[in-house]
Amino acid sequence: MPATNMIDSHCHLEFGDFDRDREDVIEKSRQKIDAVVDSSARIETSKDVINLHEKHSDFIFPTLGLHPKEAAKTSEHEISEYRKFIEEKIDKIVGIGEVGLDYHHVKGEGNRKRCKRIFEDFIEISNFLNLPLIVHSRKSMKDTMKILKEAKNEVIIHCFSGNIENLEESLDRGYYLSFGGIIFRSADRYRKILEKVPLQNLLLETDSPFLAKKKNDRTNPWFIREVAEKIAEIKDMKFSEIWKNAGDNAKKVYDLPIN
Repeated sequence: MPATNMIDSHCHLEFGDFDRDREDVIEKSRQKIDAVVDSSARIETSKDVINLHEKHSDFIFPTLGLHPKEAAKTSEHEISEYRKFIEEKIDKIVGIGEVGLDYHHVKGEGNRKRCKRIFEDFIEISNFLNLPLIVHSRKSMKDTMKILKEAKNEVIIHCFSGNIENLEESLDRGYYLSFGGIIFRSADRYRKILEKVPLQNLLLETDSPFLAKKKNDRTNPWFIREVAEKIAEIKDMKFSEIWKNAGDNAKKVYDLPIN
């Protein structure tokens, strides 16, 4: 039986990394955890995310968004058509994202300006549909936080990578902060961050297939247990406290229909 309340709040099961064994991974995940939130990062895979939900409607819950790397090369017409698709799937999705800014991958003022405008578009979609917003903010927290002032619904900072000042501002605004395998790679830095994160703001994720302990390895949704164990060690708490609170937070913010 899966560990009760063990929820991977952010993964990408639709990515090609899982083409050879996707159904096996899903079945093994079912045996180990309660649910996964599959966040679309590309327009061309958004239907795949919906299809996975329709096939596993009690276990895989989709969000629809656009990674900033994709946003930088997406036309206004494509965004408009994608919004129509998102609105058509309102009864199937649990959030908008991942969306946001990425100054590691997206270079040039023109591309970054475009990403900001599209980020604002998706915030408006989140506001209009009354759905939580899942935010990508790699090396861009200052501009991300500025734009997020327009968000009216719950905000999840996916794979939080900001500094202590960003952390405090996020907590003041009531944002959820999500952590995954990156905490193993930058242990000292994330220890200082995680020690300050209240349980009521904590989410667990794998970002599967990314962010394994070792770069270039593939992660799977059940890796979420190791993430929870590491956070429990850092916060000097029981493992059960971490996964129960993080699971409750995931069910609440995404309104997941699971017991």
